[in-house]
Amino acid sequence: GKVSYSNPARQSLFTLADCENGGKDKANAAALALQQIAGPAIQSSGVNLTIPMPGHDFTSTPDEEATVQKDIETLVNLVEQSDVIFLLTDTRESRWLPALLARSYSKMLINAALGFDSWLVMRHGLSTCTSTKSRLGCYFCSDIVAPENSMKDRTLDQQCTVTRPGLANIAASMAVELMVSLLHHEDGVDAPAPAPSTTSTSYSPGIGAQNDNVSSPLGIMPHQIRGSLTSYTLMTPTIPAFQCCTACSDAVVDAYKKDGYEFVKKACCSDSTFLKDVSGLSAFQEEAAAKMEAFMEEEDDWDLEDEE
Repeated sequence: GKVSYSNPARQSLFTLADCENGGKDKANAAALALQQIAGPAIQSSGVNLTIPMPGHDFTSTPDEEATVQKDIETLVNLVEQSDVIFLLTDTRESRWLPALLARSYSKMLINAALGFDSWLVMRHGLSTCTSTKSRLGCYFCSDIVAPENSMKDRTLDQQCTVTRPGLANIAASMAVELMVSLLHHEDGVDAPAPAPSTTSTSYSPGIGAQNDNVSSPLGIMPHQIRGSLTSYTLMTPTIPAFQCCTACSDAVVDAYKKDGYEFVKKACCSDSTFLKDVSGLSAFQEEAAAKMEAFMEEEDDWDLEDEE
């Protein structure tokens, strides 16, 4: 994307000069700004590419598909070369492929998402243990729907372009501090998150109640940090991995490792049932619906007995 006049007020790497003449490429402008701020020791470069997204067909022309396939190869190479990935894209579905790649290649991923007056920073769990209880969830693990085109009929307040000016800097600072804390723990990104408090209705843990294993020399390492500028509050919930997650479940990771580009193509260009079927989410939804129907029938039987 290009730097627009809405960016400098909320993103410290851009200036008004970057917006002139249609705007500079964001990636290149950010890479140059890092060198100007931190000096010649910083080695940074910008890469312009399109991330394929579920619900966004890219097969309308052979040229478009070829371009996207090349972009996927570039993205995979970048993930393989990286120690840490900061995922800062705008839409929900644009986070799907990076989340899948991070788990597939065992890379630390810190996710940051902004609303108008709220923000989320979280780390994705990477453990390959068979029990999902020992692995932290990803951005998609709290969903029981597959990612799809969320850009249809979106109002301005539903787009992260419209945020309170301090929001991005707060979220960015939290993301960096979380990364540094994880790097100081022997288990890295798989360091355990603090348990929710048992003495409070708050989602935030009590630091004093935690054992040494859930903290690094720099303090506790939450799974998620959710902040609000409306109430000036923070919550740090811990969410386990969902066995039917459409981004990080073993079934989806295995399917990607087996079919590579063809799997990504089907996930992005087919309807949402493809990912639901592969992940087991379809079967999960059907089982839940059947249990609910059985429960309602049983409740109706109780009502009839009461009337008699």
